[in-house]
Amino acid sequence: MKIVIFGLTTGTLADAGHTLRWRSLVQALALRGHRVIAVEREGPDAAGNPAWSIPGGERLIYTDWDAIAVEAARHADDSGVALVVAHGPDARAAAALVQESKSARRVLYDPDAPSSLAALAAGEALAHLPVDGLGGFDLVLASGGGPALELFREKAGAVAVAPLYPWIVPEAHKPGTSQRRYLGDLCCVAPDAGAMREGLDRFFIDPAQRLTRRRFVLAGGNLPDVARAAPNVVTLPGFDPAETGDLLASSTLTLALARDDERSVGWCPTSRLLEAAAYGSAIVSDRWEGLESFFEPGREILVAAQIDDVTTAMMLPRNHLADLGQRARKRVLAEHSAERRVQELRGILDLQGGGDD
Repeated sequence: MKIVIFGLTTGTLADAGHTLRWRSLVQALALRGHRVIAVEREGPDAAGNPAWSIPGGERLIYTDWDAIAVEAARHADDSGVALVVAHGPDARAAAALVQESKSARRVLYDPDAPSSLAALAAGEALAHLPVDGLGGFDLVLASGGGPALELFREKAGAVAVAPLYPWIVPEAHKPGTSQRRYLGDLCCVAPDAGAMREGLDRFFIDPAQRLTRRRFVLAGGNLPDVARAAPNVVTLPGFDPAETGDLLASSTLTLALARDDERSVGWCPTSRLLEAAAYGSAIVSDRWEGLESFFEPGREILVAAQIDDVTTAMMLPRNHLADLGQRARKRVLAEHSAERRVQELRGILDLQGGGDD
């Protein structure tokens, strides 16, 4: 079956993880016998990204949407599935093209469903979704949301909705090597700390102020001033995401936080959480609805509802924490790889051929 995917990019350094995950998914689809056409806008860092190809498929790379719109529409009309990734480059134009296409299945995937659902609940307009809503799609797939996914039907007119949670790439997300510069008792990767402020204050800053002899490492952007001022907190504002494995391997415990909007919506196994598990880290996570469906609390992951839960977790024996990390890694490799998502996607779309699932 021919599958055309819109909203991808050849890569930017700021979003290398997103590109890596989608390339892995596309390769898994192609290896199942599907002909995949990846429509990708050329990013500013494209030259620095590893070359890749799609077995039996092709990459339609462009710098000007108008210049490839006609060819892209032809591919969509001739496809069994035309899928657009919201939030991606030219996503709104691509969504309109897919809605108007003759594809057998017109699909939209929202890779940041919690932010969309929070905005819909507040009655806000969504710049990354079609102006006329989601009624022109046969299916809307979402990265999270659980029961809140009904908002896509109620507020945006979606005909059918299903979850397709984030995934990891086993070949890339594997345990790193401990580095002296990253050594810590608790680390946290917060790409946008401002969006995680509630969790950071409660589960990172407050424990750091209590346990002044412990070393805390905070990596990411928009870091709070109070963290920079604390003598036992190391901040890494220019942290390279490619070194996440080494950072987590250098810390006894990893704090995996949901953004404030992700926590309010629930059912949000973020790529940050899944990757931390794939790296084999001992994880303490803030609590959100649905978490127990992805990891078993106390056996695969620790869950914090209050400050004492974090400080207590930091006192646990290292061998106990290491065992937690290994069990979480085993779970994520079995249930949240790109290969597993392709199996789920094939089931959702009722795709035939290309081997057993």
